[in-house]
Amino acid sequence: MMKNMKKKLAVFTASLLILLTDCCAKSSGPQVVENSDGSISITRIDEDGKAIKYNQKFDGAKDVTEIDLSKTTRANPVVIDLSAYEGKDVELQLSCDMYIQNKSDNTYRVIWMVNEIQENFPKLYEHKQPAGKWFSVNKRLTVHLSGKRQLYVSGSGFEKNNTKIYIKNFKLRLNGDGLTKNDPPPLKWTEAPGIKDVYKDYFDYFGFCVSYNNTFRESLLQKGLPHQASVITMENEFKPDFIFGWSKPAKLTEFRGEDGNLYEVPADIPNFKQMDSILSDMKKLGLKLRGHTLVWHSQTPAWFFMKNFSRKNESELVTPEEMNARMEWYIKSVMEHVAEWEKKNNNGEHMIIAWDVVNEAASDNATESNYLRNASSSKWFAIYQNDRFIVNAFRYANKYAPKDVKLVYNDYSCASVNKNKAICKIIDAIQATPDARIDAAGMQTHIGINDSAADFEKAVKNFLAKGINVQITEMDVANGSSSYNSMRLKACYKTYFEMFLRNRKQPGKNGIEGVTLWGVRDEWTWLNSMHKGHTQYPLLFRGNNFECKPAFYGVLEAAEQMNQSEAK
Repeated sequence: MMKNMKKKLAVFTASLLILLTDCCAKSSGPQVVENSDGSISITRIDEDGKAIKYNQKFDGAKDVTEIDLSKTTRANPVVIDLSAYEGKDVELQLSCDMYIQNKSDNTYRVIWMVNEIQENFPKLYEHKQPAGKWFSVNKRLTVHLSGKRQLYVSGSGFEKNNTKIYIKNFKLRLNGDGLTKNDPPPLKWTEAPGIKDVYKDYFDYFGFCVSYNNTFRESLLQKGLPHQASVITMENEFKPDFIFGWSKPAKLTEFRGEDGNLYEVPADIPNFKQMDSILSDMKKLGLKLRGHTLVWHSQTPAWFFMKNFSRKNESELVTPEEMNARMEWYIKSVMEHVAEWEKKNNNGEHMIIAWDVVNEAASDNATESNYLRNASSSKWFAIYQNDRFIVNAFRYANKYAPKDVKLVYNDYSCASVNKNKAICKIIDAIQATPDARIDAAGMQTHIGINDSAADFEKAVKNFLAKGINVQITEMDVANGSSSYNSMRLKACYKTYFEMFLRNRKQPGKNGIEGVTLWGVRDEWTWLNSMHKGHTQYPLLFRGNNFECKPAFYGVLEAAEQMNQSEAK
């Protein structure tokens, strides 16, 4: 990079050594304001001897900064010293207007960048601009300042003896944790704005995943959930293992399958005692639920697939016909119990607004012909050898679920091109079956800090093109093996929520209808088991007081910008 710059630059030429030495040089410094919210505002560039004049009049404007390149003493005459924030994660928000004065008709390449070595000199702004015209800069950049760093202007085409640069309306804002000595304490999630309220005009619901057995009893969790969310997903407690209570059936009864034959099914399980407790507690909090999940290769007891339910340790799988009956019986049992509870305890109003009918059936290594999990990883596939168990699950769910309860296919890595195609084939198979119903694709959205929102958006549009909606079902953002960067996490959440808003459901238009985050605070995340040795910080809140992280405000800012855009 530096070699290319040496060839192109006339004035802005410097070796890396000069650049870093200059970074550490003393300066009278910019004008700095510490804001009450803990951010920093910088209102002018650093001084440079006789080269820079402030408060000038130029081209009808007042309070203009003039930079005379012929008088500059440093490699980069337009510089803002950031060395006071060494070691910090910051979001830089830069806005200004610039004007290049030169008698020639040259076009100049103007770059605002940070000499941050570890991030390969990240660029905040790059633009080609002819002389003699004002142009505006309005950009953001999230960066970790590993040393004593500068924000500066680089570029090409400049002639030192004949060029002046004019800057007006200069504003640089630094957001981040610990930038000032008087940072306000972080808000608890019960004190901050509720995301469900901020997004009520855009999504049908906003929610979190909660572990009923492990964390739900914490009083501050229960206080904050109805403030921040409207719909909750149980982390595990609605999965078959939990519905069956980890027990084999001791007694059997008969169930007539759709083929007209009678098949044995459990008579003494499932026991819905815990489900009833969950429904009751959520009702008290004024919360609804997503049902997760009915048909899954994991957390479903092996005996459910075996002859005689493996009551005598049988290991032979049943036929597809018998499995159809077992699946229909199970879905019918769950749906009818929920409906009975709602009728008895909630005036018939639905507590569960959606079900993940089938979870994670697509292969991670999908091809055109082999797009489902194979027999070694899925007993469902081992029995059926095709997608009929998926289609049948949606047939039975449609048969027993209320028509206004959403039926969802849910999976991870939906932005992967091949897996996205595989899920689209699954959707096609369901939609081709007259008595099956699918209302939405559930995109789990377990993403990495550097994953592309643009690629994800393509996957969203592919699902919407099928005539169904999308639900963001399990979102969290892993930092993986990288160090935690609070401002980069904020930028990631903001970028994704901006994309969710662009693709939201609107009257007469399919879209994203709801968002669920997979967890509430960092300390409870499941991701630490996936990234052993690297602590993960993937969520919006932290600590025993559920303190709001910068990422929380990134989610709010995405909605605020949408509000402002729609108000124009």
